[in-house]
Amino acid sequence: MSPALPFSKETFTSTHDLDPASRLLPASSQTSQHLLIRPADDIPNFLKKDLCIDRLNHIHQYLWLAGRPMPPKPLNYQLATSRQIVADQRIDMHLVWESSQRLHVKPLPRYLLDVDFWVEHLMTCEGPCCGNDQGNHVASDPTTKCTKDIYKCAHGLLYSYVSLVRFECDLAIAHDHHLLPKDITWEKWLRLTHELLDSGATNLANINPRYLYGELRLSELNFIYSFIYRSPLRAYQLTYQTSGELFLDYLGPLTAATIYIALVLTAMQVGLATSHLGANESFQNASWGFTIFAILGPLIMVLLAGVIGMFQSCTNLLVTKRLAQRQFALYEKQRIQNQVP
Repeated sequence: MSPALPFSKETFTSTHDLDPASRLLPASSQTSQHLLIRPADDIPNFLKKDLCIDRLNHIHQYLWLAGRPMPPKPLNYQLATSRQIVADQRIDMHLVWESSQRLHVKPLPRYLLDVDFWVEHLMTCEGPCCGNDQGNHVASDPTTKCTKDIYKCAHGLLYSYVSLVRFECDLAIAHDHHLLPKDITWEKWLRLTHELLDSGATNLANINPRYLYGELRLSELNFIYSFIYRSPLRAYQLTYQTSGELFLDYLGPLTAATIYIALVLTAMQVGLATSHLGANESFQNASWGFTIFAILGPLIMVLLAGVIGMFQSCTNLLVTKRLAQRQFALYEKQRIQNQVP
């Protein structure tokens, strides 16, 4: 069997072979089985992954710990307060900022600016959840979310951009950071914003509850997840990628605690040298106890950090091994089906 060309001569010359939906969607998307497909091949599941924020909705009652219930500040304010704006396609990281002052912002999808796409894919739900049990692929697929929820998530994302881009300089910042399409002029944005405000699209009843809050602090989100799942290893989004970064993350507070312990021991040593405290039995007992703690405390913390790091590494290895076995079995199945030599 002779090998086939990966693409044709017309790939970079033809302009009429793409359907309208494909022009609005990303070039490719990833399925739950980690396979690359065209987003237009499965638009409902693509929209679910691209717009739904189930993780934040799950902890909605605790979001007041991570942010304030008010619209996000405009982009010019974000830069003025030394925040670094980062384009991030992950919807659950939209308007989440790290302690390093990096603010994650999801670029506004082009399909949310297309009326026909809204009518066809965001405003029509034929499932029993909306009183229509005529089975189609949306209703019959249990993994596909009701478009009513996706609809509210889409409204919420638009709502956040109405707040982020308030001034003409905000639009320039959005263009510079690839948050809005370049063909969106200030006049077009003005018309869009006014229509959204006048039509009630930004009414809080029409948006996902997550968007009642503006910017959210990642450190507090991680704390909330650790509290809910009662595990220091369970986090909303880990900021480190290696076990070494994990150890350094624990080493910082440990270093600060060690310095404080050294200061207390020095003060106790001075106190014991005085006649008033040196003869005080209670102070001597406290000094003895704190000295033992100063010797064993940092050692225990270092060992604990090492154990946590080792456990995290072993867990990652097991997860990676299982994923590799599952994926290679899937690849082998595909190879047999396609009869690839």
